[in-house]
Formats: sequence, structure tokens, C-alpha cells
Amino acid sequence: MGGLATSYLESGDPTGWFDALYREADGHPESIPWAELATHPYVVDWLDDPVVQPPGRRAIVVGCGLGDDAAELARRGFEVVAFDVSEAAVDWARTRVGADGIDWHTADLLAIPGEWHGAFDLVIEVRTVQSLPGVVRDAAMQAIGSLVAPGGVVVAVTLVATDADTARDWAGPPWAQAPSELAAYRAAGLERVALEHPDPQGEAAMEVRLTLKRPAAGLPLIG
Repeated sequence: MGGLATSYLESGDPTGWFDALYREADGHPESIPWAELATHPYVVDWLDDPVVQPPGRRAIVVGCGLGDDAAELARRGFEVVAFDVSEAAVDWARTRVGADGIDWHTADLLAIPGEWHGAFDLVIEVRTVQSLPGVVRDAAMQAIGSLVAPGGVVVAVTLVATDADTARDWAGPPWAQAPSELAAYRAAGLERVALEHPDPQGEAAMEVRLTLKRPAAGLPLIG
């Protein structure tokens, strides 16, 4: 997987390898490293007990993969947009979980449609940013922030290294994020409400769940 991602990055296409991976999988989910065929537990737990309530029921799933997180949101009554840069993934997800309550799209996080800006009460991002190389991750996090309506909420699940040196030397994908990288969400006008993770217990990196919110006034934060 690392060689595939590197070849696309070297050709100036940092997201193109996703579609190649899904197409090479040819309908076999075990060939997709992150495909667990279930809603991520961090998402389920958050929906069961939200850290902060989103202001409405319009949700978007970033990098929807095979569609399990989108399906869970739809099951709970959200009006869901789900997108992935991989057309193959979107077609596969639509076939797996259907279209009831879900509007499926093929779109690149680094070039999202203008009509999505500020349009969503809840944004779910699971393991997408960590699968992007460092040169585009700030842009990806700012794009995620741009999706959020005033008062809206982001739930992001990502791999975070325990220190910057570990992140710098991490061989991916996925690439563990340095703790300082998460400041890109603040630059996108979001405020952090919670950062939750298990006890690292000496691990070099840990999967964390971020809850972020855009102030109701919708104005960028200063400082």
C-alpha cells in the first residue's frame, strides 16, 4: 500500500491511490486495510452520548469508504451526504448499504463543491486525514472545517503520534499526525471541545477522537 501511495504522490496526485486500491480490491473488502464493515466504535459511542449536540440533522461523511458510518447516521435519522474521492468506493458503498437517507457523491476533499461550504450540522471524518501525506493534511483539515455550519460539529478520528519526532519518522500510510498538526482545525475557525483517547501505555501513537465546533456566529477564531 505504501508503494502505491508513494507512486501517486510522486506524480502529483496525493489522493489518486485510493481509487486504485479500491479497484484492485475487486469487491474483496479484506483487501482494504481500513474496511471493518462496521461503524467505527468512536462514532457509535459519540452518537449514543454526544459531547455537544449538533444544531440540526444535516450530516456529511468525509471519505466514506464502504459506507458504514454513513449508514449509521441515516439509521439515526440524519439527512446524510457521503463522499469519497474513489468512485469505486462510492459505487461499492451504495451497493452495500443502499441510498435510503444517503446522498452519495464522488468528490475530492481537496476540491469540495462550493455548495457544501458551511452546509452541515455534523461532519464525520474517520481515518481519512491520517491517510493523506503531510504536504496536504493542513489543506484537508481546513476543507473539513469549511463544511461546518455555524454552531455545527466535527467528529474526527485519527492516528496521533505521541511526539513530533515520532510523527516525522512514521512510515505510512497511514501517517500518524503530530499533535501540533491539529491546530489546522483552529485555523479553519473551529474550537476544540474534546480530545479523547485511551491511555497510550508507552505506544508511539494512539487513535484519538476529536470533537470540534464552529462558533454559532460562524466567525473565525483569532489567535
